[in-house]
Amino acid sequence: MHSRTTRALSGATAVVLGAALTACGQDGLVTAPSGIARPSSVTTVAGAAPSSPSSVTSASPRVTTSTSATAAPGTTMLKDLRTGARDGADRVVLEFTGAVPPYRVTREAGPVMDCGSGAVLGGPGEYLVVRVEPVAIFDDDGNAAYAGERTVAGPGRAVSRAIITCSFEGQLQVALKLTGNAQRYADSTLTGPGRIVVDVQQ
Repeated sequence: MHSRTTRALSGATAVVLGAALTACGQDGLVTAPSGIARPSSVTTVAGAAPSSPSSVTSASPRVTTSTSATAAPGTTMLKDLRTGARDGADRVVLEFTGAVPPYRVTREAGPVMDCGSGAVLGGPGEYLVVRVEPVAIFDDDGNAAYAGERTVAGPGRAVSRAIITCSFEGQLQVALKLTGNAQRYADSTLTGPGRIVVDVQQ
């Protein structure tokens, strides 16, 4: 089962992140894409983007959001963060140990910072920020399900990297650094396992 919304990216909003996670520099370790799980089909719902991208201008900044609520509070953890290319789009996948928690996606202006220390993790530019809450950070034994790097390289056509900017007290935030400012994106959820999928096109 999955749902999908497609929005035109527009405007810019400063990123303000709260909570605490170990600081990491902008030039921290980057891992190569680890592949993606491909759904058999994708359904486009209200807000579908045009077949070709176009630049978006606005007299005042706007924020586009997408939300989902399918998991019980604090019962699922991030298991994997990976990127890949599919059907001409750069894809970012957040995989969970259980059902997909409530989330929203916003387009914001960089830099992006660590939610606790305020250290800069990504410089100026345009980002899609995926905020997931509530999500468990550790299991009952104090272990995290995600053992990957904080910064994962993107395919590079539309997304240059994905950065975990917050993972603390039930909050998870992942900032996707865009290669330009006129991309279109679509976010969706998949099951078996639970995943948030963000596809970005120029």
